[in-house]
Amino acid sequence: MKGKAILLGIVLIAAGLATANVFSSETNTKTTAESSNVIPAIMAKGEPHNLKVEGKVMEDAFVRAAVPANIPVANTEDTEYHPTIAVSGSTFFGGYVYAPSIIEQYIYMTVSTDGGKTFEPAGYWTIEGVTDYPSFASWGGNTFYGTFMPDPNTAYTYLMEIQDITDTATWGLVYWDWSSYGWHDMMAPRIACHNSQNPWEFGVIAFVASTTYTEEELINGPHMFFADPDTENSGWISWWGYPGCEHADAAMDKTKNMMYATYDYYNETQATWNILVWGRSFDDPLEGDSYLVEIPTSYYAKSPAIVADNDHVVVVAQSDEHINQDIVCFYSSDGGLTWETSYVTTATQDDVAPDITLSGNKIICTFVRDGNLYYSSSEDWGATWSEPVQINEQDGTVSSEYGTSCACPAGVVWTDMRNGNADVYFDSFPSAVITIEVGGGFGVKATISNEGTVAAENLDWSISLSGTVFMGSEKTGTISSLAPGESVTIKSGLVLGIGKTTVTVNVGGTSASASGFILGPFVVGIK
Repeated sequence: MKGKAILLGIVLIAAGLATANVFSSETNTKTTAESSNVIPAIMAKGEPHNLKVEGKVMEDAFVRAAVPANIPVANTEDTEYHPTIAVSGSTFFGGYVYAPSIIEQYIYMTVSTDGGKTFEPAGYWTIEGVTDYPSFASWGGNTFYGTFMPDPNTAYTYLMEIQDITDTATWGLVYWDWSSYGWHDMMAPRIACHNSQNPWEFGVIAFVASTTYTEEELINGPHMFFADPDTENSGWISWWGYPGCEHADAAMDKTKNMMYATYDYYNETQATWNILVWGRSFDDPLEGDSYLVEIPTSYYAKSPAIVADNDHVVVVAQSDEHINQDIVCFYSSDGGLTWETSYVTTATQDDVAPDITLSGNKIICTFVRDGNLYYSSSEDWGATWSEPVQINEQDGTVSSEYGTSCACPAGVVWTDMRNGNADVYFDSFPSAVITIEVGGGFGVKATISNEGTVAAENLDWSISLSGTVFMGSEKTGTISSLAPGESVTIKSGLVLGIGKTTVTVNVGGTSASASGFILGPFVVGIK
């Protein structure tokens, strides 16, 4: 594969969370006793507590000029690292940290409109202090969101709102300030998005933070941030009372409208690093389901990454169960209540810094081994994994630190040291890239296209309509195969209703939404 250097700059999102509770000894065990790798997960008692504050717009923060004149791409003599990338069809939105000195770190952004063949600098945010670890996600169409870690001296959650990636006038940055409530050290934020709710309900941000807001000070506890379902620009911070977390990741189950977060957690009693998984309703995050489980281990499980779809939840992490570092997989088919394990890798070399993405019904896991970036895939929701394939073309130059790479359904960005300093590179996966175009008429139809390089197999799909719908509010099916460059049309069938509606189409983990009007069996004004 040919590597392509890209300039990545980022605009990001963030929002806070808050909730305190402790785990019980209550366990959930899967009933399939014949599975030797079943893990009895420990369920947390109670519900998370929530705290809401109003967001503040960061005025005049965006600098449209892409980068200083001496940074035409992200392979300069200065340092570029901790990249992120999100994709919507053939549009890629990337970001990275630009660090001209040890006391200067900025988030830069870049855009590709040709499927990752070329990247154009987009801009950066002028924010005081040292920022790090950008994370971007696609909300659908031309809309993206992002977040990043604030300066250590501030307790902010940043949310970058890219309403139309082709028009920088629609780009904005909002932040929530939690410092007056005792929060500090907001670390490791990761964002996931879904467009099934109100326009301002972007999705979820998972992160690790500390606070004196609780009766007993919480150090490095698991946090979640999401928008208020009723009030635009208000955000909720939520947390559980589990001190000793280090990293976080987030995912959206777009089929079941659930948001998930995962954390590595040091269990002092066991002297092991275990995995926490937090599932929460996206339909109703305040009154709906919210549960946290601990996946116990007898070893260190660190740096988790997570994907979810249709109650399948898959987490990968570094494991030292076999002395050296391998990539372990925890997978669930019931929304994270029960778990089984497999291994992505069990090589004699150390495999570190995993990331994970969902491409159709295929899971792709990236990791670093001996200074090279590899990927492995699973087509059975984590039970088995393919042999690893090397991505980078120059041996031994990939950084192996946490956050060194970020995978999206179409490809991966990574930090590369081939030029003697940290630069950012991109390459594509041989994968399916699903796009959705929603239309109306007699019912709803959607054109599903594969803009990737391999066929997509067994794509489950659904079409749902909100509002006053008397008949045909939901239709499901499966696309058995969709070759590269091929398109198919799926239809809702007969619908009957009246009034405004939101149409949501999910296809193999990819979703698109559009608003319109139902008039009897017709759906009109789709946009």
